[in-house]
Amino acid sequence: MNASDSDRMKAILAPLGYQNVTNPSEADLVLINTCSIRDKAEQKMSSYAYEIKKLKQARPNLLLGITGCVAQQEKDTIQKELPFVDIVLGPDNIDELPWAIEAIQDGHQKNIQKTEFDKEARVWNTRTQLLNPGATAFISVMKGCDHFCSYCIVPHVRGREKSRPMSDIIQDVKELVHQGVKEITFLGQNINSYGKRSGESLHELIRRAHDIEGLERIRFTTSHPGDLKDELIRCYEDLPKLCSFFHLPVQSGSDRILRGMRRFYTVEKYRERVRALRQARPDVGISTDIIVGFPGEEEEDFLATLELAREVKYDNVYSFVFSPRPGTPASQREDKTPAPLKLERLTRLQNECRRISREMHEAEVGKIHKVLLEGPSKRDPSRLTGRTTQNVPFHLNTEDSLGVKAGDLITVRITEGTLTHLAGVRIENSNQNSFDNTQPSASESTCSS
Repeated sequence: MNASDSDRMKAILAPLGYQNVTNPSEADLVLINTCSIRDKAEQKMSSYAYEIKKLKQARPNLLLGITGCVAQQEKDTIQKELPFVDIVLGPDNIDELPWAIEAIQDGHQKNIQKTEFDKEARVWNTRTQLLNPGATAFISVMKGCDHFCSYCIVPHVRGREKSRPMSDIIQDVKELVHQGVKEITFLGQNINSYGKRSGESLHELIRRAHDIEGLERIRFTTSHPGDLKDELIRCYEDLPKLCSFFHLPVQSGSDRILRGMRRFYTVEKYRERVRALRQARPDVGISTDIIVGFPGEEEEDFLATLELAREVKYDNVYSFVFSPRPGTPASQREDKTPAPLKLERLTRLQNECRRISREMHEAEVGKIHKVLLEGPSKRDPSRLTGRTTQNVPFHLNTEDSLGVKAGDLITVRITEGTLTHLAGVRIENSNQNSFDNTQPSASESTCSS
């Protein structure tokens, strides 16, 4: 969502004559777009702001803005402790960026702070704005969340759920496809709830997008297990353009901890949803989020989480030690678990996830996949990279990168599987696609700390 917001700000600024620069010292405007899911992002924001302050001392006309969720959450603190910041905009105020810049440059205001939530009642009227989109693109279809999980800051910084009209989204998809986009990812903090107040739905949106000529692939994120309906799962049976990938955050493998998190589903219900997904699409790659060290977590709770990870064989696990967020109920709970023990548990979980991921990727050697090429590798520009339908990063051998380009959907044979990616060679004139593999395909497993 933050990447999408950053792309949107670049598009909004383009008519004003702004363009990207590679070094902040060359900039007339620096925007720090922030996330408040974890506290390290706030610390990095403050540290980076002070670095830009040094540039402002030498160049007084340089504008510095802080946007995103930390701007929404810490607006008063930013104003007090970082008075050199010119612009503070919450997620719902991005469209006011040109006005804020103009007001400061014209001398009408010394600094700008806009952190009000959109006043529209449960409807989000906006359009996707991108500069020079590539093979893939994000499209925000809803924002906010109504669940209020006890640890989560999202409803406080992104507001309540609001969905965009489906007709506007479909028009966005058509325009992006006309510009050469081959894959779109629908975004929402709780995307399973898309359209629930307007009689629209995510599964209907995906089916309508699937009919758009020229669109090759469809993805979406992020889902809540309690809101995952059978109609959406059936899309995996019916729609080949829908990628074989599903991000389904579990957070914990313990029912007791899930109740404390206010997640309102059981581990068995979660298992049932995973089974249904794999029955609908046997090669589906499933990723998840896991919080280690939630207040009150005992060893048996952690072991249940570890066992679930082994059972599901997640393709990608985003795992973190519990980070108390200001104003959330979980931040007020007594936490007796020592920090070293939390880190030890996190390490155990991540090591197990890495073992599973490496084994799954190694098992892909010799298999056939479809890969959407996205562009040159950052490490080796002579090689093109892309992703399989299961969202696994893939590197095409250098000699096979000639004659193909970003946006091409090619057939490949896997020759190497590592912890983080797959590599392989291009196959000509093959009709076999990634859904035809006789065994489930693996996806990336990155256990972040």
